[in-house]
Amino acid sequence: MMSKVTMLLVVLAGSFGIAKAQQHFVIKGKLGHVKEPAKVYIMYFNRYMQTDSAEVRNNEFTLSGVAGLKQRVNIFLRQGGQGGNSRYSSDQLAIYLEEGVIEVSSPDSLLHAKLGGSQLNKDQQELISSMGNVKQLQAGIIAQFRSEPDSVKRMNLMEDYKQLDVLLQTNLAAFIQSHPNSLVAMHALRSNFNPVDNVELATNLFNSMSDSIKASSSGELYKESIENVFKLSVGKPAPDFVAKDLNGTEKHLSDFKGKYVLLDFWASWCGPCRRESPNLVESYAKFSSKQFEIISFSVDKEADDWKKAVEKDQYTWTNLVDYIDPAASVAKLYGITALPTNFLLDPSGKIIALNLRGEELAKQLTAILN
Repeated sequence: MMSKVTMLLVVLAGSFGIAKAQQHFVIKGKLGHVKEPAKVYIMYFNRYMQTDSAEVRNNEFTLSGVAGLKQRVNIFLRQGGQGGNSRYSSDQLAIYLEEGVIEVSSPDSLLHAKLGGSQLNKDQQELISSMGNVKQLQAGIIAQFRSEPDSVKRMNLMEDYKQLDVLLQTNLAAFIQSHPNSLVAMHALRSNFNPVDNVELATNLFNSMSDSIKASSSGELYKESIENVFKLSVGKPAPDFVAKDLNGTEKHLSDFKGKYVLLDFWASWCGPCRRESPNLVESYAKFSSKQFEIISFSVDKEADDWKKAVEKDQYTWTNLVDYIDPAASVAKLYGITALPTNFLLDPSGKIIALNLRGEELAKQLTAILN
């Protein structure tokens, strides 16, 4: 059975390419100050998932192969004879497999590498450069936030984070609009501009892409996610569905009419979802006696992972899963492209709010149910 990482790579590979022709790629790398023995690993899609590795000798390595389509993957570096699965190395670099030579160079690790050679990887390097060190600065702010006890200082840190986020989004939008023919821009659009958050901006950026990129598998998926926002916006009826609970009993969304329902999509492996769990537990304890129900809908592929997370996070409400047929899944019906995602429904089954988190959920429920 495929691991979750492998399945994710299959999804990314299958949703990304334009051309169906095979891509004969060669990755040539030069890494300074690497502690040998060292190896570079890769996993990619060519009819099925393939893995490969190359030793770093005299600070150089070469990886080559045939990919089933153009795709974004990560290469991983293990230094000093490190063992273990390369997928879990933090020393990694995102590259694009396409026809031709891909150049990787770094003074030390893959974390600080620069890309060149093939066109998509030149575009990827431009994207990395356009973001500068904003993400590192944001990571530093989050670290400070977690250890800062003073509430005022925590608020100031979050304001700093938001300002950096505006800068990052501005730079990413500029990159997307200046690279209308690039799959890299399409990936940046899908990764950073969720239509649920700002459908107008998402639509404008998508429309700036060339017809060929919009017609790619990745483009079609993004277009579908935009359409789903309009189908599943505030005021629209939530689509009914059937799925199984922890005991294997079938449940319909329509079974819960007459109650306010928070339909929450999550997964056991989703960090942000698990961090939101205490807020859900608190809201359920406070409002469950007032015609409020939570339906936590998992996109897990392993039943044991799902059930263990439900027990650990104390999800005492309705828990559903649908991993039998991903093509006809409830997550697909609701256009889920990011986790967590939630919909607050009124007693008639109409959507009245989207993506309520933390205090926002509690405030909304207080206004409605108190």
